[in-house]
Amino acid sequence: MRTAASLKIRPLTRADIPACAAIIAASDPWKRLGEGFDFTQLLASDQSGSKSYIMTVKETAVGFIVFNPHPVFARGGYLRAIGVVSSLRRQGIGRKLMSFAERITAQHSPNFYLCVSSFNRKAQAFYRDLGYRKIGRIPDLLMRGASEHVYWKRLPQFTARSRR
Repeated sequence: MRTAASLKIRPLTRADIPACAAIIAASDPWKRLGEGFDFTQLLASDQSGSKSYIMTVKETAVGFIVFNPHPVFARGGYLRAIGVVSSLRRQGIGRKLMSFAERITAQHSPNFYLCVSSFNRKAQAFYRDLGYRKIGRIPDLLMRGASEHVYWKRLPQFTARSRR
């Protein structure tokens, strides 16, 4: 991968939707679940409070993240989706995107939550490496015979001052 200095995170735009859709089409859990993510609807309405960003290298999409930084559950923000180009995984892109989302979320919430499919073991290991703890599971939510595992992290950078 290129140097870290060439990585840029910026708000996602309509022009980025095809690149994000391609990342999803090549990635679990979406492939296994037969699902996608509606970026068009997300960008059309800001009522959900979600923030969406894309990471680029020289204007080429290498990853994206969608999250809600405001408390939506148990005083915490929520990761809605994250994706990295499959050939560029394990190079720090996902880690940088998560760190970015956590910093923004910590301005509004002391906690960050996410769900990950029981069959997505690589993602589970990734989140554990970032300090997330599995706190529950929801059986058969998206696919019969699979669970969605709920992960949580207390954001250490959150302070009472961040609430302002």
